[in-house]
This record gives sequence, structure tokens and C-alpha cells, in this order.
Amino acid sequence: MNINCRTIYGWLILLILTGLFSCAPKPTSKGYLLGNSSIKGNRVIGDSELDALIPQKPNRRLLGFPIFPYVGLYRFGELFYNREEKQRKVIEVTQNYQKESQEHADSPRKLERINRRYAKKLEKAQVRATQGNFWMRVLGEAPVYYSQADVVENAEKMQKYLYNNGFFDAKVTFDPDTIFKRIRINYLVTENRATMIRNLHYQVSDQLADSLIRADVKNAALQPRKRYDGDAFEEERIRIETLLRNEGFMGFSRQNVSYIVNDTITNRPTDSLFKSVDVRVMVDMPAPANKRYSVSSVNFEVLPPSGVPDSVFRKDTSIFEGIKYVFSDKKFSRKALDTKMQLRPQTWYSQKKERDTQQQLSLTDQFRFVNYNYTLDSTGKGINSYFKAIPLDKYQISTDVGLNVIQLQGTPGPFANLSYKIRNVFNGMENFETNIRGGIELVPNFVGDREIYKSEEVGVTASLTFPRLLTPQNVFKRQTANSNPRTQLSLGYNYVNRPEYTRTNIKISTGYSWQPSPTTLVNISLVDLNILNTRNLNPKFDTLLLQLAEAGNNLIYSFKPSFVSDINASFVYNTNSLIGRQKKAHYFRIAIESGGTSLNFLPRQQDVIRDIFGRDKSGEEIQFYKYIRWNADYRRYWPVGRKSAFVARVNSGAIYSYGDNEVPPYEKYFFAGGSNSVRAWLPRRLGPGSAKPVTYNNLSIESPGEFLLEGNLEWRGFLAKFFGDINYALFIDAGNVWRLGSNATADDQKFKADKLLREMAVGTGFGIRYDLSFFILRFDFGVKVYDPSQDSGDRFVLDDLKFKHLFRRTEANSLNINLGVGYPF
Repeated sequence: MNINCRTIYGWLILLILTGLFSCAPKPTSKGYLLGNSSIKGNRVIGDSELDALIPQKPNRRLLGFPIFPYVGLYRFGELFYNREEKQRKVIEVTQNYQKESQEHADSPRKLERINRRYAKKLEKAQVRATQGNFWMRVLGEAPVYYSQADVVENAEKMQKYLYNNGFFDAKVTFDPDTIFKRIRINYLVTENRATMIRNLHYQVSDQLADSLIRADVKNAALQPRKRYDGDAFEEERIRIETLLRNEGFMGFSRQNVSYIVNDTITNRPTDSLFKSVDVRVMVDMPAPANKRYSVSSVNFEVLPPSGVPDSVFRKDTSIFEGIKYVFSDKKFSRKALDTKMQLRPQTWYSQKKERDTQQQLSLTDQFRFVNYNYTLDSTGKGINSYFKAIPLDKYQISTDVGLNVIQLQGTPGPFANLSYKIRNVFNGMENFETNIRGGIELVPNFVGDREIYKSEEVGVTASLTFPRLLTPQNVFKRQTANSNPRTQLSLGYNYVNRPEYTRTNIKISTGYSWQPSPTTLVNISLVDLNILNTRNLNPKFDTLLLQLAEAGNNLIYSFKPSFVSDINASFVYNTNSLIGRQKKAHYFRIAIESGGTSLNFLPRQQDVIRDIFGRDKSGEEIQFYKYIRWNADYRRYWPVGRKSAFVARVNSGAIYSYGDNEVPPYEKYFFAGGSNSVRAWLPRRLGPGSAKPVTYNNLSIESPGEFLLEGNLEWRGFLAKFFGDINYALFIDAGNVWRLGSNATADDQKFKADKLLREMAVGTGFGIRYDLSFFILRFDFGVKVYDPSQDSGDRFVLDDLKFKHLFRRTEANSLNINLGVGYPF
């Protein structure tokens, strides 16, 4: 009790001190704090473009009030920070380093260790001397002061930016405004008339290059009757360079492109609206830029492992389809490699084909790196191309250990994963991989008492991946060669042992995938077969399944012997950038699945399968399923500033079953709630419709549905930096699942268009994300706002949230914690 009181008092004192230091301070010798900036008067150029030119950002405030908690933490840290002492520490570390270095100058090995040790010490000492202590550099934020010189420079940058974007007569001034002991800057923009390109003319010194540029003019960055844009001039240089290099002009450079802009044009009817200019594109092609090179020869060599001399191995040299292959240590199928070689002999050189060849070879997961170089042939008009690659290890073993955390009761359980990969199994760049996973989850028993029991799971998966589409007569071989094609054959077995049941699953699948463009991905599976069998079913659990079936929950079918086969396909369109700053982007995924399709054409196969598998111990015959399922997921990303973004998502799907039982496999149902759905509800516990949640033995039961509709809005921002970015999120989630047709046992489960909005659950909350670039740990805290399962007059439940009992699940509304890895969408 005393410890708790001390902790509370400690936090109270810290909050009070932070509050005292965080109020808008009086001006100091350094001047006023910098306030927010506003941009006024611009009509065409957006605020975000001009705001990006302002490097100085004001200190962060609390909910828009003139309270600066991060500045308060910084100044709190200054109370016990002595900069002179830290600078003396830097000098001391430097002197000690120099002393030890001199003592061991004759021992290179010791000197290397000293360098490593003191490099870390010196770096830490310099950071503390220049950036302050933990409170100042990690939790706090240094005050940002107003500087008129910076504001003048910002106004000049804006004016240059406007000029570069076609507003030659633009003016930018500023008006400082003192508010709450801070200086707010109002940038006043006068764009005046825009400049339009009237005529565009190309002057190319080479006739062939001229015809190539004119043939591709529809893709030009510069276009007549468009506003003058300085960035478009550079984009046009890049386009011409890329175009000509892809047509053999290997020596051509963007520096050979220049412009003449005639801005003396007058036209009385339009001069008051816009200024007109004519642009002449000058493409100069002196030697060697005017030479068109052909590919005389293509050579591909697999080098020996790093550090091993060539003389150790006997080189195997051969020619296939005009390409020379040299293997030092490992051999690869020349036929398989040929599909990746885009640069071909006796063709014109192409920069795109050169880079595509490197990329396709790298994507095979066979080579550590692929290097390219060339030499001129004896005529000086052709090139000899050389691709050299160092292979990866043929055998690779990797392990993974961790903890499983089940959100419903939060008790962690360990798991271990062992993977073994063999590369280039049949010398055709095929990869064989087997994966063994074992885990123990500590789960609540659904029958009997509420004690936590051990759930054991063991899974074995084996897959064989081919770097091409395995089709009859190699159909689409050449068409997909440059699209990272893959064919995967896999076989898996999974065993689960719980107090309620023992379950096995045998899975067989084949999959095709390829990327038609950098932003699209196609996956097709012609065989996806699961054979499910449950043994040792606890009688009490069997009773529970029957009770759930009466309530409309078809979980019972998952514990009967089942034969689930389907054909599925998915298409993904994603413009998200993998590296660099977040840009405005779209993500769209649609998946279609047809289960039991072959049963419609070969109905007798059911009898054959029943004869093979027979009945289980309880006399149950194997179940067959026929269904059609679709799912569509759309996301939109709007970056706001440098480290903030607004994200919207809509996710929907439906399943229609027409089999003997007129129910789909339980795993194919849709569920709502959880860390990637409506986060104020427990995973898979929302819905269906306005039905009351089903509980058994004080545990909530999953709520499957046949139609899903949900949407999410999320604001993401930056909080602090501590070995990585600590980010925050504010979100609103809405959604639900419903039953369709006769599968709804009650009217409140059934989907009805006129009740759609009234049955959409709504939740809100906030999240904390720890972003280490290679790993993102996510905590989302959600509360219910609108609960359709409540009586019609009591569905707005935000008022039921009690801060004294935030985590008590027995309350009508409580704080639901979601733990996840990566972003929710």
C-alpha cells in the first residue's frame, strides 16, 4: 500500500513540475517562442506544398492549448544538467583514448579493440554533451524560437517555388503576429497570373532519336496547354534519357537535353488571364551519345563462394540460346536461367532489360548478389555483356522462438519454429523448404471449471517452389518471365490437443503467383484441399456444440470429419512505397473463392472419398462443402506533414453456401472485432447483427457471420524517438457481421438493408506503436461508443465507461487492449 502511494505521489509531483514548466513561457534573451505558421492567398499551389518549405516547426502543444508538455520535460531535465561537465567528459574520454592508443601502438589487435570500445564511449559522451540528458533528448523537446532571418529565407523559398511552378510574377510577404507570448507567422501569397506552355517543339540532332522521341510524345512530362512546371522539365530529361538508353543509345545522358523558353509572347485576349511561353527542347547528341550499341554477346557466370579462388574449381562452360554460361561451383539449369535473361544477343542494348535481368535473377533467392558490366567489342559498335553472380548457401537452417498471447485471458505460452531450406534442388533454381512448428498455449477450458489448461500444437509443412509457372507446354512462359513468376506445391499436417478435443488437419495446395507490374500481384490456387478430423471429443464440449448450433452458431461442423476443397484467386493493387516517406497511396485487394467446385462436375467423387476415409469412431460420415466466397479490402493513405498520416479503410465480404448442409466451413466465415477490425470488441466476438453475445461458463463464444461490412478511420502521428519511433494513433472503427437467409436462427442475426446503419457497431480509442523499422509493436486501446446488441434505447454506451473499472470485462463498457505486430491496415 505504501509503495503504491509513493508511486502515485511521485507521478503527481512529476506532472505538477511538467505543468509548471510547460505553460507558455515569457520571452527570454533568445526571444519569443515560434508559433504556428499560416499560408494565405494561394489558390492553385496547395498549403501542404508551401508548408513543406518551412523547416522550422513550432513546439508541440497539448490538445491545441498553449501548454507545451515536451518543452516542460526538456526544462525539467535542464534543472539537473551541467553542460560543462558533459563537455569535460568528452575531453576526458578523448584523452584516455589517446593515452591507451599510444601505449599499444605496436599491437594492431589491441589497438583495434581500443578503437571499437572508445568509439562507443565517445559517441555517447558527445550525444550527452550536445543533446542533453535523457529528459532533454528523448522525452523532451528543445524550445524553438522565432527568427526573422529564417522567416525571410522561407518567404524567398516560397517565391522561388511559385516561380518554378509557373507563377513568374508571384510575391510572398509575411506578417508576424504575437499571441500567447509566441510569434505566429502569416505568410501572404500573391500568385498573380499563371504561365502556360503554348507550343512545344523538339530539336534533335539525330534523325533516329528524333523519330523515337516523337513516337513517345504522348508520355512526355511537358505538354502544350499545361501550366509551366519546373519539375516537369527535369522529368522530361529523365524520360528522354531512359527512352534512348532503352533503344541502344547507351552513352546518352540527360545532360544532353537543354531548353530554350521564349517568354516574350504577347496575346492581348489572354494576357490578363495567363502568360504564354513557347518551349524548345534541344537534344544534342555528340559522340559517343549518338552511337547506337547492339549486344554482341551475353555472358552469365556463377562465381565461387567469396574468398575462394577460381583455381579451386573446374569451370563448366556451355552455350544455350546464344548465351554463354560459366559455372564454377554450383550448376543451374540453363533453360531456367534463360527465362530470366532479358538482355539477348544480336539485339539493341536496353538499360531496362539489363536491370530487369538483374532483378529477376535476384528474386530467385539463389544468389547473394548479381553484378553487371560490359566491354566494347572489336568493332566499337557492340558490347559484350557480363552478368556475374555469387550463389547463396545451398542449405539453410533458421530457428524462431517466442510467446503466444491469447487476448481472451492474456496468459503467454511458448512456441518454437524450425525451418530447413534446400536451394536449387533439381538444378532448376527450385527451393525446397520444410517447417516444423511446436507450441504450447495456455488456454481457458470451455467445459468444467475455469482453470487454465495446456493446449499443444504441432505443425509440419513442406513446400517446393519453382521460379516459373508450371503449365502444359510452358504456356505464358515468355509473357510472365519478367513478372517474378512462381509455382508452389505444398503439403502440411497440423495436430492440436486440447482438453476439449484432439484435431488433425492435412493440407495440400498448389499456387501460382506473378507480378504484372510493380504495383500489382496475382495469386491463383487451383488446388487447396483440407482434410479435417477430430478425435477424443469431450462429451461436455459436444453438448456445448449442440447448444451453440441451436443458437445459430455452426461451430459443430468444424468438429466433424470434413473434406474442404476450393479454387481461389486474388488480385492486389498497392501503390505504397516500401522505402522513403509515406506518399498518397491506394491499396486494393479482392479475393474470390469457389469451394467444392469439382463436386458439381464429378459428383461420384464423394462416394470414392467416403470409401477411402470411411467413418470416424462415432460413426460420422465425412462432410463436403459447396460455397462461393468473396472479400474486398480498400485502403487510402493521405500523408499530412512529415510523420503524420490519415488512413481510411473499407472491408467487406460475403459467403454463399449451397452444399448438403447449406453451411460453409467454419474457417470460411467472416468475423468482426479484434486488433485488425473493430478494436473495441474482443476478437471474433462482435455480432451477428444486433444479437446478444453468446457466453458459456462465463466465456464469450465466437460470433460467425456470412456477410461482413466494416470501416476504419485512423490518424497516425509521431510522439518521441527512443531507439526507434514511438508513434500514436487515434481511431474510429465501425462494422459488424450478419447471417444470410435461412441460416439466421433469429431475426436479430439476419441482414436487412433497412437496419444496416442501426446495427453497425462503433468504437473509438487510441494506440501506441513502437516502430523499429524492421519490427512494429502495436498496442491499441478501444472503447465502445455504439453497441447494437443493447436494447434500442441504450445502444450509446460511451457513458457506461467507468474510469475506476477500465479493465473489468464484466462492465457494460471497458477498455479493450489489442496487442499486435505491424500496422492494422
